[in-house]
Amino acid sequence: MTAPHNTTVYPTWTGRRVALTGATGFVGWHLASALRAAGAEVVALHREGSDTARLQSIGVRTAVAPLIDAGALAAGCRGADVLVHAAAAVDFGGDREAIRQVNVEGTRTVIQAARAAGVRRVVHLSSVAAVGATRWPDVRDESAPWTLGAFDVPYATTKRDAELMALAANDDGLEVVVVNPGCVVGPDDFGESEFGALCKRFWRGRVPFHFTGGNTFVDVRDVAAGVMAAATRGRPGERYLLTGENRRWQGFFQDLARAAGRPIPRATFPGWLALPVARVMAWRGHKKKRRPPLSIDSAKFVGLYFFYTAEKARRELGFAPRPLRESLADAFAFWHGPGQLAPRKKAA
Repeated sequence: MTAPHNTTVYPTWTGRRVALTGATGFVGWHLASALRAAGAEVVALHREGSDTARLQSIGVRTAVAPLIDAGALAAGCRGADVLVHAAAAVDFGGDREAIRQVNVEGTRTVIQAARAAGVRRVVHLSSVAAVGATRWPDVRDESAPWTLGAFDVPYATTKRDAELMALAANDDGLEVVVVNPGCVVGPDDFGESEFGALCKRFWRGRVPFHFTGGNTFVDVRDVAAGVMAAATRGRPGERYLLTGENRRWQGFFQDLARAAGRPIPRATFPGWLALPVARVMAWRGHKKKRRPPLSIDSAKFVGLYFFYTAEKARRELGFAPRPLRESLADAFAFWHGPGQLAPRKKAA
């Protein structure tokens, strides 16, 4: 297991209690690890049946408190002065109402629970998908206008709605700070996150083509450090982009090949082909009862550029993301365990 990159012990965290939703996820695990390394007492609020053994092994307390149960959430938050809401449905092909229940109604319940428990500050993890995108590789910041509503992608619209709800809850009784990570990559991806799965498939040689457009990438360990900084230094009612390097997809896959130390063939297709390809994949996936690697919702964003600057977070939070090549090298080392990257054999 890779040790957390940022292991500095911050005196302000020693003895403080932090309640955390989404602790069993990729960002949540790294955040819990960094908080524990900094001396914080952490209580993970989780669903019934979640695997919390890894969290417990580093001294995290656990409490069954699903997002639909305001009473259980409030009980789990009691005594905490910071609540980090990292739980979300990161889903580009699931049931629309289920995604809304988690991302929007779940956030509403978490805010209610924080108030009931007397929590001083909430840090809400949003996404760059709640900020928007452009048709051209223009670099945007926190003030960018929302542009994705017309695409009707439930993940993006629900993350946007949840963020607006969280910011609207900021008042004299509750401080709310929002952070917007980019595409999160890095090691210790035990649950196989959205982009971790993409990297793994590429290194296996199972991503033979990609499309135009681009995105912004950030190390999971830097996101954890950024969340901690937002909890102590972020201005209430503000959003902060936690992003690293902007890459066209062609450049990103070149970076992945370099991390593997070998050429990995792939082709670039024009963006207009994405939806037809996604529909064929959806049809095949339905027949084989298997989720397609490119969903129709994901295909709607093909050709767009999610390029951002983290200057505000650098200036106000001291955010300092590491080079992408380091993140991908560490991710490759994590996935390159015994049997991890071997191509799967086809069934006879």
